[in-house]
Amino acid sequence: MASVLSPLTVMSPDTEQVYRSRPERCASAQRASSLAELRAILESLRGKAAAPGALRSLDLLGHSTSGHHLLRLGSTPIDMLDPVVARFFRAQATADLMSSLGIRTVRLLGCQTAVTDAGQRTIRMLSRALRMPVYGTLVPLHGSHWQADGFNPAFARILVEAAQLS
Repeated sequence: MASVLSPLTVMSPDTEQVYRSRPERCASAQRASSLAELRAILESLRGKAAAPGALRSLDLLGHSTSGHHLLRLGSTPIDMLDPVVARFFRAQATADLMSSLGIRTVRLLGCQTAVTDAGQRTIRMLSRALRMPVYGTLVPLHGSHWQADGFNPAFARILVEAAQLS
């Protein structure tokens, strides 16, 4: 049976006041306000690969856009119809960087990222591009959904996987 590591949480800087309002909440999160900064975080971990068989999720934490409820890193919505965004994630899959870090799933943790057609389409397309499960959220998120090492597993029921979306 595979061991489970704490998630790698990457937080958009504009969410810090909400999710780091208490010191014990999401204390281990790293900051990224762009895809380039996300890439730099992943690259910085390259030599620190997970133990064989260990599983980890990449949790991208940010506010969602109004209307479409797409997760934002800084001012960049994670929208797989945007060629720059799609190219970025396809490059991550091609480079196999996430796999080498033990990342086996991605979670888009912003308010209702799996509720709209646009959000669901992005989750499905991202899952296909990365060749791994991708999850979105069904409800607005609050500080209470977090603990020191990231998203509280007690709230897993508010997540939905790409494969479950119609």
